[in-house]
Amino acid sequence: MSLIIEYSWWFFLLCLLLGVGYAFLLYYKNKNIIYGKTMRIIMASLRGTVITLIAFLLLAPMLKFLTKQKEKPIIVVAVDNSESLKLGKDSSFYINKLTANLNQLIHSFGNNYNVRPCLIGEKVRFLQAEQPISLDYSDKQTNISEVFDNVAQNYTNQNLGAVILLTDGIFNVGANPFYKIEPLNCPIYTVGLGNTELETDQLISSIQHNKQTFQGNFFPVEVNVMATKLAGKKSLLTVEDKEGNEVFKKELMITGDNYFETVRFNLQAGEKGIYRYHVNLIELENEITYKNNHATFFVEVIDSKEKIAIIYNSPHPDIAAIKQALELSDKYEVEAVAAQNFRMNPEDYSLIILHQLPSLQNNISSLLSDIQNKGISCLYILGKQTNLTAFNKLNSGVLISQNKTLFNDAFPLLNNNFSLFTLSEDIKQIISTFPPLYTFFGDYKLTVSSNVLMYQKINTVSTDYPLIFFNQVAGRKIGVITGDGIWQWKIHNFIAKNNHEQFNELINKMALFLSVKADRSFFRVHTKNLFNETEDVRFSAELYNESYELISEPDVLMTISSEDGKQYKSLFSKEENHNYSLRMSNLPSGEYHWEASTNIGAKNYLKTGTFVVKEVELEIQNLVADHELLQNIAQKSGGEFYTPNNMDQLVEDIKKNDEITSIVSYHKIYNHLLNSWLYFVVLILLMGSEWFLRKWGGGY
Repeated sequence: MSLIIEYSWWFFLLCLLLGVGYAFLLYYKNKNIIYGKTMRIIMASLRGTVITLIAFLLLAPMLKFLTKQKEKPIIVVAVDNSESLKLGKDSSFYINKLTANLNQLIHSFGNNYNVRPCLIGEKVRFLQAEQPISLDYSDKQTNISEVFDNVAQNYTNQNLGAVILLTDGIFNVGANPFYKIEPLNCPIYTVGLGNTELETDQLISSIQHNKQTFQGNFFPVEVNVMATKLAGKKSLLTVEDKEGNEVFKKELMITGDNYFETVRFNLQAGEKGIYRYHVNLIELENEITYKNNHATFFVEVIDSKEKIAIIYNSPHPDIAAIKQALELSDKYEVEAVAAQNFRMNPEDYSLIILHQLPSLQNNISSLLSDIQNKGISCLYILGKQTNLTAFNKLNSGVLISQNKTLFNDAFPLLNNNFSLFTLSEDIKQIISTFPPLYTFFGDYKLTVSSNVLMYQKINTVSTDYPLIFFNQVAGRKIGVITGDGIWQWKIHNFIAKNNHEQFNELINKMALFLSVKADRSFFRVHTKNLFNETEDVRFSAELYNESYELISEPDVLMTISSEDGKQYKSLFSKEENHNYSLRMSNLPSGEYHWEASTNIGAKNYLKTGTFVVKEVELEIQNLVADHELLQNIAQKSGGEFYTPNNMDQLVEDIKKNDEITSIVSYHKIYNHLLNSWLYFVVLILLMGSEWFLRKWGGGY
């Protein structure tokens, strides 16, 4: 501890002189003083000290403390809780012993480390520091890379000592974890669980099929069958519909110990709806598990395709990215054509996408007139070639004013109050990381009826300029993307997630909203037809009065019935924007019927539908552990690879690692003397002592 002031210490002499001078004038120049010499010296000293200490406060004195802080090294222990571990031949060890061994390992670190346990599965779940690990191997997916992403995000600038990764190395969601370890900047110690040897088994490794098809169409199905250590055996593949009727079968001759065959066949679609098919392999003797002999797939049968035209001013990567995303859905028939070559009837299309049109080269005034007059939905994508003057006359919902033709790089900023359609949590999370679009620099004026999905974020400044918005004029739906370069979002999606799912979903959600004709009913309920068992079943609803004003006063009741007659009842939540929402978690796989009901006064409203919760079967498709991946992760990060039998050595190696140690830091703390109660106690004692002596000496 030390004492400092904001001024030179020479100023303290002035405080001292002030105190001495005041005491001298009071006790030596005052003719009425009746005290003796000794008493005057004592009282003058007390008064001089008090005045000096009070004057000293004018110099803003502070006490400086140096505090020592010890930060223990953080050890993240990430454990695989996926289903694949309990399906192998060592399942009894993982079910009965591994949990106890893990908790003993964590206990072995003692109090010198901060151990942060977490479970790996569909999501990474961190446990409380003192909470024991409990494994039930119930997760239907394994996302190892999310562990590294989570640790890098949450433990940056902390004393991260090491990551202990216990897994079989099999990942079926997310990116390859090997390419995610660099940001951690710490050793990763891996423990190889599972079995690396091929076991006697046959399985349905994957099924390829159209997610949607049309009534009466024949649609192709490909079933990939694998078998190990079953050479010379015969198997039988059968396909049944949900009523148990056999619609296909084929006998298989297993020709080797590492057998693979793709079985191709066609099925005919029935009436509109969701169809479930069961694929089965007969059970052969000595298979390690029979669970992967069975698989299920679903096909949605729809009545007809929606036609979408992408009309462009000139070739651009945006066009291919959007077209490929839309073509993944069998709902759409997509054509991409240059503006000068478009000869079709616009009324044949549910949605027309205009890329950098109108332009100076292609005015397309006749086409634009047809689109507006015939009420065809349109998505405008603006860019450098767009004729802004012509675009501003289209009554799209925005006017863009420019003094000079300049452009901005605008990052997407999600509008959390957007309600025209629902985005998944995965899309919401990745949007903020998307690269910028190339937008017009200028002043944007939106109409009141416009609904903004994303705003522009320019550099680090959040603006109210729209990046993507939607509008409705005379019953015609309009969408506008105010910049080009959306193809980069697709590339970024692949880099971040090793797939294009979020980009494709975003494009398809926009197209679905724009292409669907306006619903004029008073009660509307929105949901998907197909969910994975690992995701929540979500509903949104809207209720309108006779004036088509959105209201949310009445309660909306949802009743969901399963195939076996079990019912789930719940009330919708009322949102601030007068919409309703409902989320149902942990519904078992199967087919469900739903009824949503409400009333406005004496009028009752009812909506019904069906959806299917699909079982996730990723974990049973591969039971061979990938210890080579774990060895590579350990080697690249500076860690070591272990087996469950030598986990004790892992703890000893970490304890011996001199780089995994506590960090001692010192912090300066400043406290103004004016805030010190002890300082004022001293002043009061000094003044009280002087007062007592004056009274005792007969003074006033």
